[in-house]
Amino acid sequence: MSEMPYVRFYMSDWLSATRGMKAAEMGVYFTLLALMYERGEPLTENHERLARQCGCTKKVFSQYLDVFLDDGKIIRSGGGLWNRRVEKEFQFREKSSEDKKQAAKKRWKKSNENNEASMQVHSTCNAAAMLKPEARVKKESVPKGTPKKSPKSVLCDVLSPEVADAVIEHRKALRKKLTVRAAELLARRFALMPDPDAAAETMIGRGWQGFEPGWVQERQQGAPRASPAKPSRGDEIRDHNQRARDSLRKRMGQDDGSEDRKIIDISRGDWKVAQGS
Repeated sequence: MSEMPYVRFYMSDWLSATRGMKAAEMGVYFTLLALMYERGEPLTENHERLARQCGCTKKVFSQYLDVFLDDGKIIRSGGGLWNRRVEKEFQFREKSSEDKKQAAKKRWKKSNENNEASMQVHSTCNAAAMLKPEARVKKESVPKGTPKKSPKSVLCDVLSPEVADAVIEHRKALRKKLTVRAAELLARRFALMPDPDAAAETMIGRGWQGFEPGWVQERQQGAPRASPAKPSRGDEIRDHNQRARDSLRKRMGQDDGSEDRKIIDISRGDWKVAQGS
């Protein structure tokens, strides 16, 4: 199954590609594209099965498929049915994911270098202050025009702009406004996942305020425990009769383990016993 939870959808392209189609044809065509995105590979050309998945008869499906093949909307590739636009989307997603990973690595590398340089400056200043108490380090001024960091700009280093906006709106809905620092921490954790956008979508879908890669693994590995079986009505009756039998023997002083008596009726404060035949 494909790891692509969503795709780019351009209304103008869809309307242009389906212009002249009947409503039923559009439904079959859209379902075929969705199956391709879900599986991430060409569909096995099993008309009976695909017709069932598209909600039509085998005959109607075969007729529509012939039209799609003639128009070039569906092609036969890799031993199955495929679509060129679907192939482009997978290539775009793969390249976009790789670019985000590289950008994140460069950013964290630069951040680490800046931290090391800052530590060296602080060490030098501390040593100078010990020798000369009046020594002070002049604060470096930030050049004018330098853009300030924002939560979205930080998240966009690893996420697409649409998903970054969704994360910010999600935090607003939780009444936990996303600061630049919080965005940096989230971005670091998203960058550890194979697909940062999918990780962010998971956080939003499950209502999490933050994200840890281990949470996804725990959810995937966890399994609900079976609840203890409830005693059957027959078991309850047998247990009740046994307790009543033991209580009756104790009251009559005949707890010898024999089974020569039989309980006929039991009620509160009323014990009736019949001799065994």
